[in-house]
Amino acid sequence: MEAKRNEKLGARRWASILLIGLFGQIAWAIENNYINLWVYSQSHDAAHITWMTAASSVVATVTTFFIGALSDKVGKRKIFIAAGYFIWGITVALFGVMSFANMSNLAGGNLVNGILLVGIMNVIVDCLMTFFGSSSNDAAFNAFVTDQTNEKNRPFVESVLSVMPLISLALMLGLGMILGIPGTQGETPNDVWANQVAGPWLIFFMIFGVATSIVGVIAFFLLPKDTIEATRDSNYWKHMVKGFFPKTIKANPLFYIALLAFMFFNIGVDSFMPYIMVYMQNLPFMGNNGGDFILALGIIFGVSAIIVLGVGALLNKIGKLKVLIPAVTVMFIGALGLFLIGNSFAWNIVAGIALIAGYLVGTAALGAEIRDLTPENDVGAFQSVRMVFAVMIPMIVGSNVSLLAFQTEEVFDPSTGSTAKAPDRFMFIVTMAACVLTIPMIIWLAIGHKKKNLVAEVKE
Repeated sequence: MEAKRNEKLGARRWASILLIGLFGQIAWAIENNYINLWVYSQSHDAAHITWMTAASSVVATVTTFFIGALSDKVGKRKIFIAAGYFIWGITVALFGVMSFANMSNLAGGNLVNGILLVGIMNVIVDCLMTFFGSSSNDAAFNAFVTDQTNEKNRPFVESVLSVMPLISLALMLGLGMILGIPGTQGETPNDVWANQVAGPWLIFFMIFGVATSIVGVIAFFLLPKDTIEATRDSNYWKHMVKGFFPKTIKANPLFYIALLAFMFFNIGVDSFMPYIMVYMQNLPFMGNNGGDFILALGIIFGVSAIIVLGVGALLNKIGKLKVLIPAVTVMFIGALGLFLIGNSFAWNIVAGIALIAGYLVGTAALGAEIRDLTPENDVGAFQSVRMVFAVMIPMIVGSNVSLLAFQTEEVFDPSTGSTAKAPDRFMFIVTMAACVLTIPMIIWLAIGHKKKNLVAEVKE
């Protein structure tokens, strides 16, 4: 394959990776972060966020099983990416109609049942969105990037991709600020406030939904022609679960050790990422108009993006494994800082930068390592293995353990005094524990590489 032989990707491949990667991350950032803020604004119940996180992770993993193996079997990535993005955009727009007002009307005007329906219907739409997102992005686009890159250019490509969630959040925050999102809650009852902010959210989802669909149309013409060899002679069902066969694991031990490291690392990430925007917005010193909240996130994400791009450009020279333990350590320090620091705007930003920068550098290094270790002839099928270890398990474990750790409750129905758990600093204890568990996996991976290199030297 040309991209495998040539270190330079070329303009067309770079354009494909940047455009499709960016808008895929915008859709995922909406799904993983901003939708949480949306649902919380309509329900004031953090449990709904946990429902969405767990349900979507299962749907994403199951979808990747089927579509990843199918893209291998037919030798196609392009059609899954382009068509998937087009429909993906439509599902993004659907979130805007799942407001408290609409759900309350469906529940006959009952406040509590309306809040429950907000959770249920947004989970359903989230799962629908995740199906098309995972088909086009997790399964097909991830396999496409692995197909089109090599060990020399992959670390920088992975660093660029790891920054895209931050660029996506910046774009979302910018549009949100223009539309008046997240808005001002003040002292008004939740149901009144929820109705006030639903209109701007509808516009927000429509804009990004249409944009994602347009990128799907562009992808039909922009993506290079598929060059992978179809695996039509293999059994589809066996190929789909090939990555879980004992003989496959035995043949690729470093791949699975890297996945274990990624699993523990992402448990730490998913203990705070689904809740971080709600948490930051609720900090008492962020003010009621959302301006300080947006400024804080803008500084944290902007500085972190610069750091990861700088490290990413040098990742090959430094070595992926050499940056992993420092990255996890910095993430641990950031989590510790956010847990301990009180009402200090500046120190929360410093700790936030450490948390997010450590997370992004670790993600870039582990992502590139896993792409390097993925068997070349079964790239699509192995996306499902990656999804189980790096997405499904972390999203279920991380988000649920954090929910159990929350010590704060917030009123969601002033008339009855009903309360629900709200994200608080105790989620960072889960992050720190996961960081500690990640370190032994990285050491195990480094020892495995050393043994492999020694064996290779002896054979030569």
